[in-house]
Amino acid sequence: MPAELFARIPLYLTQAVLALLMVLLFWYYLRVYRQAYLKYWLLAFLAFAGYQTAVLLINNSPLGSSVVRLPLVTLMHFCFYAFALLMLLGNRLQFFDSTEHQQRWPASFYFIIVMLLATITALLPEMITALAPWQPFLEFSARFIVSGMLLFSAGVWLWRNSNRRAGPRLSAIVLLLWGVLYLSNIIGDLLQSSSYFSLYQLMIYKCIELTLLVTLGFSLVIWLQENERNTNLKLTEKTRYLDQHDQLTGALNRDALLVKLDQLITTNPVGNLHLVMLGLDKFKNVNESVGLKQGDRILREVIRRFELSIVKPALIARTGGDIFALVLADVVNEKQLQYTLQHVQQLVEKPFLLDSGPVKLTTSIGLSQYPLHAHSAEQLLQQANIAFHQAKRLQASWLSYQTGMEEETARLLAWESELLQAISENQFVLYYQPQLSLRSNLLEGFEVLVRWQHPQRGLLMPGEFLPLCEQLGLSQVLDLVILRNAIASIQRWQQQGVHIPLAINMSPIHFEQEGLKQELKGLLQQYKVSPEMVELEVTENTAMQDMEKGSNFALELQQMGIKVSIDDFGTGYSSLAYLRKMPIEKIKIDRSFVMDMTSNDSDMMIVKTMIKLAHGLGKRILAEGVETVEQLNLLRSLSCDAVQGYYIAKPLPETEALAFFRTYPR
Repeated sequence: MPAELFARIPLYLTQAVLALLMVLLFWYYLRVYRQAYLKYWLLAFLAFAGYQTAVLLINNSPLGSSVVRLPLVTLMHFCFYAFALLMLLGNRLQFFDSTEHQQRWPASFYFIIVMLLATITALLPEMITALAPWQPFLEFSARFIVSGMLLFSAGVWLWRNSNRRAGPRLSAIVLLLWGVLYLSNIIGDLLQSSSYFSLYQLMIYKCIELTLLVTLGFSLVIWLQENERNTNLKLTEKTRYLDQHDQLTGALNRDALLVKLDQLITTNPVGNLHLVMLGLDKFKNVNESVGLKQGDRILREVIRRFELSIVKPALIARTGGDIFALVLADVVNEKQLQYTLQHVQQLVEKPFLLDSGPVKLTTSIGLSQYPLHAHSAEQLLQQANIAFHQAKRLQASWLSYQTGMEEETARLLAWESELLQAISENQFVLYYQPQLSLRSNLLEGFEVLVRWQHPQRGLLMPGEFLPLCEQLGLSQVLDLVILRNAIASIQRWQQQGVHIPLAINMSPIHFEQEGLKQELKGLLQQYKVSPEMVELEVTENTAMQDMEKGSNFALELQQMGIKVSIDDFGTGYSSLAYLRKMPIEKIKIDRSFVMDMTSNDSDMMIVKTMIKLAHGLGKRILAEGVETVEQLNLLRSLSCDAVQGYYIAKPLPETEALAFFRTYPR
């Protein structure tokens, strides 16, 4: 009837349009949050919109009696089943979005089953005449039974796993009611004589279904917001934990140690507290011999031994690479202190059982005491640190802080003040040493070397101040100054028509920092310099400290167009593994091998082997420290690619380097 038709069409269209609006909403959330379960929810509402559209076309358009009826019926069944299935899979994925809780079978397997079920229920009555009487059941009852059970199961499962959160609980209630609605349709159909809904029944049914649709979308949005809020809370908690703990060992970091030590002093003002600072002797050598991963394993084991120790420190912290701090709150006399320190030494000296075999370490200990030596955590830590470094220099097992130990620290502080002033006033000047290609006999670049034009001490060489920068933690700041000045000089040279790359040395600490790549990008953009004009030189041991991280970072730099070369090659460890894995363009043979190669057969054979090995792996090779024509000719005969040294030219100031470039044969 026209009136009935007029009433039915808006019902189906309203549900289809609302479902499509849900699709757009979750598509937006998918773009923002990029969570896999949002894709399932989006597709579920899309399937529901497809189902409503298919029903509308079958029952209220000429297509329902044309040749496309069978495909429309198949589509209707598929979308109906897919809606319930996608809701179930999406909800499970929202709860178990981790590698430990993957779906037992891929999602495509479930959709193949759904497609087969939809095809069978649509085609069987058409293909087998005997099943014609069952067509109403297969076309109506079967899909409501299957989808109702799926939705009801999804609701039950979701309710049991919702942990009393509002979003999942509301979604579970809606799915349960939706499943009950579909199953009650079947019961109602069995109880009434007619197999079709009256207009009044259809209106009630569609209004309920529409309410459930809107409520489900609303509850899923609540669930999504709750999930993102919980995720942010977890990230905040993790950040707060990492702010207070060492990421490798889980011990307190330096800042957290100071805070908690001040709290101990405040809560126990009359008690004795001992701050023990200890470091692993020659741990760098251990790292170089067994590898960084095994070294990390040792650091974690040290913390574990302290935690399980009978000493029972009140606080355990890792304040540096191989430096730890213990706070002892229950040491009451000197004899007990002696026993405690001996036990701490034994904990460290007990062999560490590694994959490569047992490793035995020793330790140096510095000690400060509250209230004897200081009244604040900062002072206690500073004095324990002074005593620790004094013990390390004197190779003593342990030393307690004494007045006068600050002299060395004062010397370092004076140097720190001068270095900071030099950085702020740009007292560092760059020198440039030419690099000669032995293939073309042309200059292929300059290595950038730094000097300090000290206002009182004159021109200082790198060996006079770089170790101080490393001790004072200023290497990264100085690196940035050198990078900026070097890239600025490239710009100046290009403005004068000189286009030649510069090789810039990078400290180990800075090379391991995540921000170096962004700093380089910013400087290159600021000075409008092409990345191909910059080459970074890192020592072999620098990148070897974490081969995987170093390899990835070198690859990222190369993708930017910046070349990476290895300086002082042959002085490190695991060189073959390094050459094989690291994406480097050039290696530089350390001058110690070149120095005596013309008179020492062993050095000559080492250099020859390095050159052949590098060429076999597709790397270019440059020899440093070439000071005689004999060395140059020998390297040329060994097929070395490039050389650098005093025989070519000493490190030159900028004006002399430019003059050298212009006068050199081209």
